[in-house]
Amino acid sequence: MKKLGKLYMTICIMIFSTTALATEDFKRVYIVASYEKNHVCGWPQEQGVIKGLVQEGWIDGINLSVKSYHMETKRTNTTPEAMKRVAAEALREIDSFKPDVIVTLDDNAFREIALPMAGRPDVAAVFSGMNGQPEMYNARKHFMDGREKPGKNITGIYEKLYVVRSMRVMENAVAGLTGAKIVGITDYSPTGNAITKQFELELAKQQGTVEWQLIRVRNWQEYADLITRLNDDDSVRAIYPVALTLKVSETVTYTAPEIFKWTIENSKKPEMALNYFFSEIGLFGGAAVDFKSMGLAAGKKAGKILNGEKAGDLPIDDAPDYAIVLNIKRAKQLGIDIPAPLLTAADYVYR
Repeated sequence: MKKLGKLYMTICIMIFSTTALATEDFKRVYIVASYEKNHVCGWPQEQGVIKGLVQEGWIDGINLSVKSYHMETKRTNTTPEAMKRVAAEALREIDSFKPDVIVTLDDNAFREIALPMAGRPDVAAVFSGMNGQPEMYNARKHFMDGREKPGKNITGIYEKLYVVRSMRVMENAVAGLTGAKIVGITDYSPTGNAITKQFELELAKQQGTVEWQLIRVRNWQEYADLITRLNDDDSVRAIYPVALTLKVSETVTYTAPEIFKWTIENSKKPEMALNYFFSEIGLFGGAAVDFKSMGLAAGKKAGKILNGEKAGDLPIDDAPDYAIVLNIKRAKQLGIDIPAPLLTAADYVYR
C-alpha cells in the first residue's frame, strides 16, 4: 500500500510539473466586452468565441489561457470619460497578460481597446458585433486596406442586421402589415448612432410594400412617451426597438432587460428583435442576428491566428447567420395568429 501511495504521489508530481511547464507555452486570448457580465448581447458572443477557439484546436486550460474583461459601458460606465477609464484598466491588464490575440465584443470595446492596437507587431485583434462601419473607424486610425484583405493586425465580424429580411418575416407574420408602417427606434449612444447608420445603409435600396420610419429618443421618458403615442397610431403596425441605453436619471440607466420588460408590458405593437435572444426574453421576433454564431465566427478567426495565419489575410466578414425567431407567448398577448407555415420555417419558436 505504501509503495502504491508513493507511486501515486510521484505520478501526481510528474503531472503537476508537466502542466506547470506546459502553461509557459500556452497561447493567450483576452476578451474585452463593452457589456456587463452575462449581458443579453455580450454573453452569447462570448460563448461563441470560446466555441470557435475550440473548433480550431484551442482549449482553455489545455493549451490556451483565456481572460475576460467587461467594461460595463451600457449601464454604468456610459460617459466618454468613464469608458476611457475602464479601457485604461483593461489595457493595463493586457500589458500584464501579454495576449497573442485580443477579441473585442461591440463597438465601445473595439474603439477603446482594439483600434489603439492597430499596427502593433506583438498582438492581433479580432472584433465581433461591430455596428459602426469599419471604414469609419479606419478613417480615425488606419487598420485595414479593405474588408477583403485588411492587411494589418486586425480583422473581425461586422454585425449586419438583415433588416430587409426581418421586415419580410414580419410581413408574413402580422396581418395588415403590408401597406402599413414599421417604426424603428434608436438612441443617441455610440451604438445607437451606428445602428441608425446601418438602418440607412441596409434600407437605402428598399422598395418594398411596408413603409419604414425611424425615430430617435434621448432618454427613457422620451421612449416611454413614444411607445404610448405609437399605441394610438393605427398606421403603425410594428416597431423595431433598438434604443438599448436610456438614462432615467443622473444615476440610473436602463438597458435591454429593463427596456424590453417595460415594452412588453406596455406596447400594443409587435416588436422586431435585433437578435434572437431578444425574442427569447419576450419580443415578438423577425429575422434576428444570431449573436452566438457571430461570436463563433470571431473565435474561429482568433483560432486561425493562433494557428499561424495572419489577421491581415483574414477578411472582415458580415455576421454569417440570421435566425427566424418568433415568440408565441408575445403573439398571443397581442392577439396575433402566426401562420403555421411560418412557424414551421422558424429556427426558434419561444413559447
